[in-house]
This record gives sequence, structure tokens and C-alpha cells, in this order.
Amino acid sequence: VWFSKRTNEPTRMEDYENGDDDFDNQEIVEENEDKELASSSLLAVPDPKTIRERIDHALELLSSRKDQNAGGPASANRFQKMSRVDIMSHLAKDISEYFGYIQELSEFLLHLFPPSECVEYMDASDRPRPIVIRANTLKTTRKELMELLSKRGAVVEAVDWSKVAIKVVESTVPIGATPEYLAGFYMLQSAASLNPVMALAPLPGERVLDMSAAPGGKTSYIAQLMKNSGFIVANDLKPQRQKATVANLHRLGVKNTIVCSYDGRKINHIYKGAFDRVLLDAPCSGLGVISRDQSVKIQRTEKDIQRIAHLQKELLRAAIDAVDCKSPSGGIVVYSTCSISLEENEQVIDYILRKRFVKLVDTGLEVGKPGFTRHSDKRFHPSLALTRRFYPHVHNMDGFFVAKLRKMANGERDDEEDDEEEEGDEVEKESVESVEEEVKGKVVKKGGKSSKKHKEESVPSVVKEVTEREEVVKKNGKNQESVEGKDAKVVGVVGTKRRNSEVQQVEKGSSEEKPKEKSAVVATVAAVSSEVGKVGKKGKVSDRIEVSSSSSSIEKKDTNSEEKVTKKTKEDVIEPKSIEAVSKGVESGEIVSKQGKRRKVLTIKQLRALHAKV
Repeated sequence: VWFSKRTNEPTRMEDYENGDDDFDNQEIVEENEDKELASSSLLAVPDPKTIRERIDHALELLSSRKDQNAGGPASANRFQKMSRVDIMSHLAKDISEYFGYIQELSEFLLHLFPPSECVEYMDASDRPRPIVIRANTLKTTRKELMELLSKRGAVVEAVDWSKVAIKVVESTVPIGATPEYLAGFYMLQSAASLNPVMALAPLPGERVLDMSAAPGGKTSYIAQLMKNSGFIVANDLKPQRQKATVANLHRLGVKNTIVCSYDGRKINHIYKGAFDRVLLDAPCSGLGVISRDQSVKIQRTEKDIQRIAHLQKELLRAAIDAVDCKSPSGGIVVYSTCSISLEENEQVIDYILRKRFVKLVDTGLEVGKPGFTRHSDKRFHPSLALTRRFYPHVHNMDGFFVAKLRKMANGERDDEEDDEEEEGDEVEKESVESVEEEVKGKVVKKGGKSSKKHKEESVPSVVKEVTEREEVVKKNGKNQESVEGKDAKVVGVVGTKRRNSEVQQVEKGSSEEKPKEKSAVVATVAAVSSEVGKVGKKGKVSDRIEVSSSSSSIEKKDTNSEEKVTKKTKEDVIEPKSIEAVSKGVESGEIVSKQGKRRKVLTIKQLRALHAKV
């Protein structure tokens, strides 16, 4: 007994023996449905050629919108009425499907490159890179090695920007199994990985650290440039990887290297300031070596890139702390990755420039494009133009990044920006201005202690305002009287006429008087008069009352003691009575200054009353 696919009912063998035709008809129907499903599924899978046409037409539309009405493939007509954002979204889906990337990584690369360059990069990443070998000058020369390989049927040519690199165009024998290889005459090494060691440029007799050494290609190149002198510490986190390092160093005849396995983030605690030069070929996302590892297309996400970038920052901090800034010939740190992302390259270097006392120097490399100093909304240090980038679609080598740093001093740099110094240190804060709130009777003080210079400049301004006031009064036909007292001087902004001698005397006293903090008595005119009356009843008062143009404050100094009167409560505030108007502003007991501030002024009658009470 089994179950029918259509009815899900049990079917017995007796039904077929009795010649039941229902099952035969059902079988035919199901076969036809399967064929239709298969044909529809084939139609659902886009043709790679069709996808490529859509990609090319989308690139044309993005480069020039004039091509929207230029026809093109029928499958690409859907792009003609779309916005740029929609076209980019469809382009990301198409290149993901065509090149085999996850869509998140496709969108990441489209943000890094212009659309056309992004497609070129993906095309180049699907093609294998040329085979390159490095001649080991500890045992042979590049010329001799090229002659030996040519005799074995290999077609080789020298790489022009390197003294030891050889490109293998064609070979009839496995290039990694020749007698020359086993004898240590050369090392299989990608062209891009030669650049970090060339930038490091180690000298004979120096102390060098290779923080991520396995499998030993760069370490053996460093020993080759140092002519087996000095010493090299070849470190790698995983001991099992160091087995290949040891084997290669023995085969190539390297004798000045110590192999160890430490966590690179903590190596500065073991070798603090012990090296002249440090090479950090940091672990990375591998976006530059997709041609050798196609799994990157479907495994790497933006979150992975951010996580790796954090590790790279920790390793670079340790590398800088391990180098000796006082080294006469060194103090150099070279940072490199086999990735093309900003997060793993420019952002890491920009971070370390703010955290350590280092600066970027010229790498000395003849090839490569300058690093980014700005990208989209990101801005980096201008010196990042000294770094070098390598692309598979531009240089026909693995994607790589190389930066060369020189350590200037030990310690950590404070990342916080210093507060800007205040301009004009010689100019002190503005003088205290007391502003009365007539309704609440509160005192609001602004500014700080007045400087001597400010006080000296305030007297001419008072004289100027008095002169202007006199002109207004003359026009209105009003006489002005000077208020004089035996032991009192009344200095008013408006409503007072001063003799030239008095003005000169005030100016002289103001210039000779040292700046001194005074307590301001702020009140309305009526309140001041009542307070002065109260003080007068207590005894003889010989005060100097000064009505300032800025604050209308009254200062009282007793010969024996200093009494301070401050009016704060609303109950004691009495509005001054209007008098015969000299001008429209005086009519309400107020006037508007040139600065736009409304100030209380004393009229002639009020000054007389005030003088009589004093």
C-alpha cells in the first residue's frame, strides 16, 4: 500500500490487476504537470547573457542619462524610466547573480567603486593572476635562475619594477616541484606581497619583527635584503602554521631568524621598543585575493569587515609600541593588507595617526595608486595620499594596501582636541552691568570685572552723551541747571550740564583711580530718593552719588564706614512721575541709547529733589 500524490489516498495492487484505468489517467496528468513545472523553472532562471546585457545597459544609463532613449536590449528597457537609486538597486541584484556574490557584498563594493569600475574589478577577480616567483639572492641571481628555468622549458620574463621578481608565462613542468625550487633558488610569491617588504627596506644588521610571518615568504625576503645579518623575529599566532615557515626558511638558507608564536596584540609587552623596523601584514577579509579564494564571495559580510578592522587596530598599536623611536636608521612600521576596503586600510591608518606619535612617509614604491584622502562623506588625514593601493583590474595583481609609518616618540597621543585659546588675552571681561526688572525688582548682572582700560574709555562716552543731551534741551528751549554739592558730585547721563573743569576732574580721577570692585545699588529714581532720605535721617552723610549711563547705579561712600543699599523688593519700587517733556524719550522717564538699550534717566526736578535730600 502506498499513497497517491494527488489524492493522498491508499492505493492497492488489486486495483491495477483488475484493470482500473483511474490510476493510469492520474499518472499521465502528473507527468504532464512535471514537464510544465520543469519548463517554467528553466524559464525562471535568467540567461547569463541576458543578465550581462542588463548590466551593461544599466552602466550606460548611469554614465549618461542621454542613452535612456537610445534603445538597447529589450530586457534592459525597464531601466529607462527608473531613478538612479532604483537602477543601482537592480544593478546590485544583477551583478550578485552574474558574478556569484551575496547581495550585501555587491552593494558594499558598489559603494566603494564607481559602478563601471566595480564590474571591472569583479571581472578581474574571476581571472587567475600571473604566476610570480622571487629569486633568492642568498643562493643565486635572477639572471642565472631565468636561464635555468628556460632550459627546463619554462617561458619566463623579469618584472620591471622589482629586482628579484620573475613572471612565469608558461611552463611544461610544475613550477613548485623543480630541482631549483627544492634547492631554495626561488620562492613562489605573489607580486603584490613583494611591495610591503620593499617599502620596509630593512638594512643589514638591524632588528626586525615580522608580526604575521607564516608561511615565511616575506620573512625570507627580509633576510635576503639583510644578507642574513642582524636578527629577525618571525611571529605568528598559530603554531601549526609556523611549521611551513620553518621549512621554507631552512630550504632558502635563512640563518638570522627566530620563529615564535605569540598573540600579536600583546607582543609589545614582550618586545617593547626592541626593534628598528616592524612589518605587519595584518589578517584581513581577503577582498583583494578573490581570484585565489572564491569562498570570499559568499562568506564575507560588512559585519565581518568591521570586526576584522578592530583586530587590525589592536595589532597596529602593538606594532608601533614594539618599535624603537630612537633607532638611528629605523623607527619604521609598515602596515599592509590583502584587502581593498576603506575600513581595513585608510580608516585604520587615520585612527593610528590620532592615537600614536607617528607620521606617514613615502613608501618608495614605483607602482600603485595613492590611498584615499576622502571618499563619499568620509574625510581622512591628507598624508594618506602617501599610501599605496593595488587593484587586480588596474595592476594585474592581487588587491593590496601598503602604508609606511615612522614613529616620532613613545607614548599615546591624546585624541581629544585642545580647546582653542581665547582671542585677545589682554582684553579683560566687560564691566558689570546691572539691569533692573521693574516688575519683579530683580537684579541681573552681566559680564565680569571691568578693566582699567574700559573705565578710562567710559568717561568720554559720558561726556559725548551729555553734549548731545544739551543740544536736545537747547532746541526745546529748556534751561538746564548744574547740580553741585559741597561734598557730593552728581554724574548723570541726561539732564545734567557739566562745566569743563568738572569733566576734566572726573576724567583725571577716573584715570588715576585703580580698578576696584564696587557693589552696585540698582533701583528706580523714587526708590533711590527714599533710601537716601532714610540714610540722611541717621546722621551726617557725605557721599558721592554717581548715576552711571550704563547701569543708573548709585554708589555711596561714608567717610567713616561704607553703607550699601540695594533695593530688591517689588513693594518699594515706585514709578517716577512724568514731568514736562524735554523730548519724547524723557516724557516717560526713559531714553533709548545708540546701542538700543532703554535706560532710566533723571530729570531736572528729580535731580533737584535728590540734591535737596542729600
